[in-house]
Amino acid sequence: MTVYKVKVAIRDISPMIWRRFRIHGGMSLGAFHFLLQFAFGWDNYHLHSFHIHGKDYGISYEGGLGFYDNPWSVSLASFQFENRDKFTYEYNFYRHWLLDIRIEAVESRIPMNSTPCCHPFMTT
Repeated sequence: MTVYKVKVAIRDISPMIWRRFRIHGGMSLGAFHFLLQFAFGWDNYHLHSFHIHGKDYGISYEGGLGFYDNPWSVSLASFQFENRDKFTYEYNFYRHWLLDIRIEAVESRIPMNSTPCCHPFMTT
């Protein structure tokens, strides 16, 4: 399965705050959301969405936002990312915290002496 090496940076902040990690292509957008929450020390109090290839993905709720796809059923691998592809994660629609996510490498497997990979937990 595909593994992505990603760099995630908070937009428009100085000094730059960023994280880098490897994620399994089978990870859902829903699980990736929680990984980002953990990585940046946030508490999942606010709405969020991903903007990928011109389409928005997030959690729908009655009387509010509506998204076509359930983020728990959409895997990262389904986007067929390539090196240097970029997409955005927005957290807190009031303050518009934007994270720029860049694919630094697409790997088919990770060498045994490499850094660990975040596996696709909570995929359903």
